[in-house]
Amino acid sequence: MKDSITKLFLIALLGSCSAPKKDMQVIVEVKELKKGTLYLERVLDSAIVTVDSIFIGREEAVVLQSNLNHPELFYVLLDRNQTDDIDNRIPFFGQAGKISIQTTLDDFLTKAKITGSPTQEIYDAYLQVIRQFNNEELDLLAAYLQAQVRENSDSLALVEQQTASLSKRKILFTVNFAVNNSNSVIAPYLALSELSTVSKSLLDTIATSMSEDVANSRYGMLLTEYLSELEN
Repeated sequence: MKDSITKLFLIALLGSCSAPKKDMQVIVEVKELKKGTLYLERVLDSAIVTVDSIFIGREEAVVLQSNLNHPELFYVLLDRNQTDDIDNRIPFFGQAGKISIQTTLDDFLTKAKITGSPTQEIYDAYLQVIRQFNNEELDLLAAYLQAQVRENSDSLALVEQQTASLSKRKILFTVNFAVNNSNSVIAPYLALSELSTVSKSLLDTIATSMSEDVANSRYGMLLTEYLSELEN
């Protein structure tokens, strides 16, 4: 009996040694989820690929893992084998260490709470202000439609001016946010995802402000490549 316990312990120990922890562990807990598959995804060569997955047969916290050199955008996808699955992919900035994602089955995307990723915290701070800009854009769109219905040319011209001004403020805020966070991969990420159509001089401002580590990250190198393409 004693020998059997010893053998089982050695087998467990060897099994744990053969599967070392990767750079990032994502602890995912989905309340009320009884059955489904969770996938950890990242973007490679413009395509979303799976880097880890786990089947869930009961409500429990599970761990998804991946190696990575620098923080970058990942996704947690929930597949319940239902054709009407919507909003079933949670985006987050992953980085080395433990990250916790807690959410619910019914509000998988909207109720997701992500902790343990300083990069995600920076991105959340950016999104909080951007939502205010987006709300202003919706208000201006409603005012524009009302002016059209009333055929009020003065109001239309005013709303167009306000919309153009808001767009400029939104761009400048994003540029300033990127520069102020030049030691984070959020800087080149915003340049690529939100500012790809602005003047090259603004993108150069972000690129030259990046720390050496960020410049050598995936998004930093992609921004450098994009700027090189603009010169040709």
